[in-house]
Amino acid sequence: MTRATLRASRASRTIAIVALALYGLAVALVAFWPSPVDQGARPLINRGLALLHRRRVPESFDYNALEFTANIAFFVPMGLIVVLLVGGRRWWLGVLVGMSGSVAVELGQHFFLPSRFATVDDVIANTAGALVGSIVGVIALWMRRSSRVARRRARLQRRRSRDRLGDPSRISTPDDAWSDSSDGERAHASVMTRR
Repeated sequence: MTRATLRASRASRTIAIVALALYGLAVALVAFWPSPVDQGARPLINRGLALLHRRRVPESFDYNALEFTANIAFFVPMGLIVVLLVGGRRWWLGVLVGMSGSVAVELGQHFFLPSRFATVDDVIANTAGALVGSIVGVIALWMRRSSRVARRRARLQRRRSRDRLGDPSRISTPDDAWSDSSDGERAHASVMTRR
């Protein structure tokens, strides 16, 4: 991959800035809500887990595993947004920003929200999510660049074809018509000229 392949475009930066504003608001609401956001939904979550266990999902995938997975998913957008802002060459900034943001959230919960619990597991899960998001961002930038290059090549090929057709030196002459015709047509033409 070249440097240009992983460069953030103006469009990706614009999308990332809008997404960052919305995502930042969502993180602030979820992280600093006075009570755990899933508090009222615990019975529904337990019923959902029971249903999954009946569908052969291992019993080890319990509430704690679900919460850990949710914490990973929650920070995937963080890594993705940072990569769309800074480009794929500095993908590690997505992980660093994700980890720093997670530490800030956990410290804020520890010091200011007595009903919330700050854990190292949350920081690990959030950082893993930011890493996944950063990888997704690099892939997205690479795919965007590859599709742009493919479209540019296709346009160039079409332009070359049009130029060849429109070039006066490429206009066919009667001799070219003979060279393009099949053997059967040539034989028929030969018989016709003898008559």
